[in-house]
Amino acid sequence: MSEWDRQQQGRRYEGYAFTFCKAAFLVLIFRQYSLLALSGLATLFYLLAAGKGVKEWRCWAKPPYVTLFWAAVFLFEAWRLWGQRYLPMPGAG
Repeated sequence: MSEWDRQQQGRRYEGYAFTFCKAAFLVLIFRQYSLLALSGLATLFYLLAAGKGVKEWRCWAKPPYVTLFWAAVFLFEAWRLWGQRYLPMPGAG
């Protein structure tokens, strides 16, 4: 695979990531349960795009902060939905 092909594939991944980033931000505002899936997909596609060498991202935050943010949201939502009964927050009665 040539460098140009690699960059094009990476740009396509970044395009998918941007779509999921916008959707996840809207869901964050409206607090829907779909936040878990969308933040996970945004994280996945940003990691794929970064792995292909893409450095120009169109989200409201820049790499690596946008990936770290959506990964943190994904982990919190997973904990909120399933982990609370097994791993309560410290200090919770």
